[in-house]
Amino acid sequence: MIAQIVFVTGTGTGSGKTVLTSLLLQHLRSRGVNALAMKPVCTGPRDDVDLLQSIQRNELSDDCINPFYYKVPAAPVVAARRYKGKVNLQGVLRSINRVKAHCDILLVEGAGGLMVPLNEQGHTWADLLKKLKCPTIVAALNELGIINSTLLTVGKLNSIGIKDVTVSLINFGKKGEKEIPERTNYGVLRKILNKTPIFEIPFIGSGSVKKAQIVQGSKKIEKILAQILNTV
Repeated sequence: MIAQIVFVTGTGTGSGKTVLTSLLLQHLRSRGVNALAMKPVCTGPRDDVDLLQSIQRNELSDDCINPFYYKVPAAPVVAARRYKGKVNLQGVLRSINRVKAHCDILLVEGAGGLMVPLNEQGHTWADLLKKLKCPTIVAALNELGIINSTLLTVGKLNSIGIKDVTVSLINFGKKGEKEIPERTNYGVLRKILNKTPIFEIPFIGSGSVKKAQIVQGSKKIEKILAQILNTV
C-alpha cells in the first residue's frame, strides 16, 4: 500500500530529485492514480516546478505547490534573506496539507540535500521529516563519491526515526560506457545497506530534462518505478 505522502530527498543539489519525482509522478498518473507533486522550497530558476507542473497539468497553481520561492540560486537560508517571507516549518507543513487534500498520493520534493539549512533557526529537511514521519526516497547521482554521501544521508534518516527509506541511484547526463565508480557503486551500496531497498535508474537524457523525456523514460523503466513505489 503506497503511503499518502512520500518525501524525495537527495544527497545534494543536482542529485536527480526532480527527475526521479517526475518519473514517479508520471508513472502514477499514467495508471490513473490521483497523484500530485510539489516542491515547497525552490531557489534559483523555477525549472523544477515547471517540469512537475507540466506532468500534472497545472492542476494547482505554482504558488500552491511551491509556496517558498526565491530567485537567488543559493541555499534557502541565504536565498531568502532579501525577502520578507522566510521558510518556516509550520508554513511548509501547512502547504503540504493543503496540497494533500487534492490528491490520494503526494510526492514532496526537497531542495538541495537533507541537511541544507532552510532558515536562520537552522531547520533542515530532517526537522520536517521528524514531523511528517513519512517514507523517504533518496536520489543519489551515480558518480564518484556518492557512496559516502548516500551512507551519510541514509544514516541521518534512520537516526531521526525514518526507517522506511529507499535509495534510487540516478544515471543522469551520461550515456555510454560507465567508469569504474559508476559500475560498482550500486553493488557496494547494496552490500552495505543490506536492509535498505536500492534501485538504479538508467540514463534517460542529458541537459534540462523535458516532459517528453520523462514520459518516454517512465515507459521504459515502468517495472523499476513500480518496484520503488511498492517499497513505500
